[in-house]
Amino acid sequence: DGLLPVEWNGRILCRVTERGAVRYDPTWVDTDRAKAALAQVAEAAGTVMDYMTLLEAAPPLKAEGLADGYRVLAEFNGTVLAGTETLLGAQFVTWARDYDRKGVNNGHYYMEDYQSAKEDFALRSGLVARERVFDREQLEELRQAVQGFLCGEGPASYQQEFRCQHLLNQITAQLPAQEQNQIQKEGHHLEQSM
Repeated sequence: DGLLPVEWNGRILCRVTERGAVRYDPTWVDTDRAKAALAQVAEAAGTVMDYMTLLEAAPPLKAEGLADGYRVLAEFNGTVLAGTETLLGAQFVTWARDYDRKGVNNGHYYMEDYQSAKEDFALRSGLVARERVFDREQLEELRQAVQGFLCGEGPASYQQEFRCQHLLNQITAQLPAQEQNQIQKEGHHLEQSM
Protein backbone atom coordinates (compact mmCIF):
# COMPACT_ATOMS: atom_id res chain seq x y z
CA ASP A 1 0.00 0.00 0.00
CA GLY A 2 3.05 2.30 -0.33
CA LEU A 3 3.51 2.56 3.44
CA LEU A 4 6.60 1.41 5.32
CA PRO A 5 5.59 -0.17 8.65
CA VAL A 6 7.85 0.62 11.60
CA GLU A 7 7.80 -1.82 14.48
CA TRP A 8 8.85 -1.04 18.03
CA ASN A 9 8.85 -3.54 20.91
CA GLY A 10 7.29 -6.20 18.70
CA ARG A 11 4.31 -4.17 17.48
CA ILE A 12 3.48 -1.56 14.86
CA LEU A 13 4.46 1.94 15.97
CA CYS A 14 3.68 3.83 12.80
CA ARG A 15 3.83 3.78 9.00
CA VAL A 16 5.91 6.08 6.82
CA THR A 17 4.61 7.27 3.44
CA GLU A 18 6.70 7.58 0.28
CA ARG A 19 6.80 11.35 0.85
CA GLY A 20 8.22 10.96 4.38
CA ALA A 21 5.00 11.59 6.33
CA VAL A 22 4.48 9.51 9.47
CA ARG A 23 1.04 8.00 10.10
CA TYR A 24 0.01 6.33 13.32
CA ASP A 25 -2.95 5.42 15.45
CA PRO A 26 -2.83 7.24 18.83
CA THR A 27 -3.53 3.92 20.58
CA TRP A 28 -0.19 2.63 19.22
CA VAL A 29 1.69 5.44 20.96
CA ASP A 30 0.49 5.02 24.52
CA THR A 31 3.64 5.62 26.59
CA ASP A 32 6.32 8.30 26.85
CA ARG A 33 8.89 5.85 25.47
CA ALA A 34 6.64 5.10 22.49
CA LYS A 35 6.21 8.84 21.89
CA ALA A 36 10.00 9.29 21.98
CA ALA A 37 10.43 6.41 19.51
CA LEU A 38 7.80 8.00 17.24
CA ALA A 39 9.66 11.31 17.37
CA GLN A 40 12.87 9.51 16.31
CA VAL A 41 11.05 7.90 13.38
CA ALA A 42 9.61 11.26 12.31
CA GLU A 43 13.05 12.91 12.50
CA ALA A 44 14.70 10.09 10.53
CA ALA A 45 11.95 10.09 7.90
CA GLY A 46 12.27 13.86 7.48
CA THR A 47 16.07 13.66 7.14
CA VAL A 48 15.87 10.83 4.59
CA MET A 49 13.22 12.71 2.62
CA ASP A 50 15.38 15.85 2.61
CA TYR A 51 18.53 14.18 1.34
CA MET A 52 16.77 11.90 -1.16
CA THR A 53 15.01 14.94 -2.66
CA LEU A 54 18.38 16.71 -2.90
CA LEU A 55 20.08 13.66 -4.42
CA GLU A 56 17.42 13.30 -7.11
CA ALA A 57 17.82 16.95 -8.17
CA ALA A 58 21.62 17.22 -7.82
CA PRO A 59 23.89 17.22 -10.88
CA PRO A 60 26.21 14.25 -11.47
CA LEU A 61 29.75 14.52 -10.13
CA LYS A 62 32.22 14.37 -12.97
CA ALA A 63 35.68 13.26 -11.86
CA GLU A 64 38.32 11.08 -13.47
CA GLY A 65 38.43 7.56 -12.10
CA LEU A 66 35.19 7.92 -10.13
CA ALA A 67 32.35 5.47 -10.57
CA ASP A 68 29.10 6.87 -11.93
CA GLY A 69 26.25 7.57 -9.57
CA TYR A 70 27.69 10.26 -7.31
CA ARG A 71 25.85 13.58 -7.30
CA VAL A 72 27.14 16.96 -6.13
CA LEU A 73 25.18 18.24 -3.13
CA ALA A 74 27.54 21.15 -2.40
CA GLU A 75 30.91 22.45 -3.50
CA PHE A 76 33.02 25.20 -2.00
CA ASN A 77 36.68 26.11 -1.83
CA GLY A 78 37.86 22.92 -3.55
CA THR A 79 35.79 20.62 -1.34
CA VAL A 80 32.87 18.54 -2.63
CA LEU A 81 29.96 17.03 -0.70
CA ALA A 82 28.48 14.25 -2.81
CA GLY A 83 26.01 11.45 -2.34
CA THR A 84 24.88 8.30 -4.08
CA GLU A 85 22.07 5.84 -3.64
CA THR A 86 23.09 2.34 -2.56
CA LEU A 87 21.22 -0.90 -1.99
CA LEU A 88 21.07 0.01 1.70
CA GLY A 89 20.06 3.66 1.32
CA ALA A 90 22.47 6.50 0.64
CA GLN A 91 26.16 7.12 1.10
CA PHE A 92 27.69 10.56 1.47
CA VAL A 93 31.28 11.57 0.82
CA THR A 94 33.37 14.69 1.17
CA TRP A 95 36.30 14.96 -1.22
CA ALA A 96 39.03 17.44 -2.03
CA ARG A 97 39.27 18.41 -5.69
CA ASP A 98 42.58 17.76 -7.46
CA TYR A 99 44.68 20.81 -8.28
CA ASP A 100 43.46 20.61 -11.91
CA ARG A 101 39.83 20.02 -10.80
CA LYS A 102 39.60 16.87 -12.96
CA GLY A 103 39.51 14.39 -10.10
CA VAL A 104 38.79 14.05 -6.39
CA ASN A 105 40.78 12.54 -3.52
CA ASN A 106 40.95 12.07 0.25
CA GLY A 107 37.36 10.93 0.62
CA HIS A 108 35.61 10.83 3.99
CA TYR A 109 32.70 8.36 3.68
CA TYR A 110 29.43 8.43 5.65
CA MET A 111 26.86 5.65 5.25
CA GLU A 112 23.40 7.03 6.02
CA ASP A 113 24.96 9.79 8.14
CA TYR A 114 24.02 12.95 6.28
CA GLN A 115 24.50 15.21 9.32
CA SER A 116 28.11 14.13 9.89
CA ALA A 117 28.86 14.49 6.17
CA LYS A 118 27.50 18.06 6.20
CA GLU A 119 29.56 18.92 9.29
CA ASP A 120 32.69 17.45 7.71
CA PHE A 121 32.04 19.45 4.52
CA ALA A 122 31.63 22.69 6.50
CA LEU A 123 34.98 22.14 8.24
CA ARG A 124 36.95 20.81 5.26
CA SER A 125 35.76 23.58 2.95
CA GLY A 126 36.49 26.32 5.48
CA LEU A 127 32.86 27.43 5.75
CA VAL A 128 33.27 26.93 9.50
CA ALA A 129 36.63 27.57 11.18
CA ARG A 130 37.93 24.56 13.12
CA GLU A 131 38.77 26.83 16.06
CA ARG A 132 35.05 27.56 16.44
CA VAL A 133 34.15 23.90 16.86
CA PHE A 134 34.69 21.79 19.95
CA ASP A 135 35.33 18.08 19.48
CA ARG A 136 33.75 15.43 21.72
CA GLU A 137 36.76 15.33 24.05
CA GLN A 138 36.70 19.10 24.52
CA LEU A 139 32.95 19.06 25.15
CA GLU A 140 33.44 16.38 27.81
CA GLU A 141 36.16 18.49 29.47
CA LEU A 142 33.84 21.51 29.45
CA ARG A 143 31.01 19.42 30.88
CA GLN A 144 33.23 18.16 33.71
CA ALA A 145 34.50 21.67 34.47
CA VAL A 146 30.99 23.14 34.59
CA GLN A 147 29.74 20.22 36.68
CA GLY A 148 32.64 20.74 39.11
CA PHE A 149 31.92 24.46 39.27
CA LEU A 150 28.23 23.85 40.02
CA CYS A 151 29.17 21.38 42.77
CA GLY A 152 31.57 23.90 44.30
CA GLU A 153 34.67 21.88 43.42
CA GLY A 154 37.86 23.15 41.83
CA PRO A 155 39.83 21.39 39.12
CA ALA A 156 40.55 17.74 39.87
CA SER A 157 44.19 18.09 38.82
CA TYR A 158 46.73 20.51 37.43
CA GLN A 159 46.22 18.82 34.05
CA GLN A 160 42.46 19.47 34.16
CA GLU A 161 43.09 23.10 35.14
CA PHE A 162 45.52 23.46 32.21
CA ARG A 163 42.99 21.96 29.75
CA CYS A 164 40.24 24.21 31.10
CA GLN A 165 42.49 27.26 30.65
CA HIS A 166 43.16 26.19 27.05
CA LEU A 167 39.41 25.78 26.39
CA LEU A 168 38.73 29.18 27.98
CA ASN A 169 41.32 30.73 25.66
CA GLN A 170 39.68 29.02 22.67
CA ILE A 171 36.27 30.38 23.70
CA THR A 172 37.63 33.87 24.37
CA ALA A 173 39.33 33.97 20.96
CA GLN A 174 35.89 33.60 19.33
CA LEU A 175 34.51 36.71 21.01
CA PRO A 176 34.59 40.13 19.36
CA ALA A 177 37.79 42.13 20.03
CA GLN A 178 35.98 44.60 22.31
CA GLU A 179 34.78 41.81 24.59
CA GLN A 180 38.25 40.21 24.57
CA ASN A 181 39.75 43.52 25.71
CA GLN A 182 37.18 43.79 28.52
CA ILE A 183 37.97 40.25 29.68
CA GLN A 184 41.71 41.02 29.69
CA LYS A 185 41.10 44.17 31.77
CA GLU A 186 38.99 42.22 34.25
CA GLY A 187 41.70 39.53 34.48
CA HIS A 188 44.38 42.18 35.04
CA HIS A 189 42.35 43.82 37.83
CA LEU A 190 41.76 40.42 39.43
CA GLU A 191 45.52 39.65 39.38
CA GLN A 192 46.29 43.00 41.00
CA SER A 193 43.75 42.47 43.76
CA MET A 194 45.13 39.00 44.49
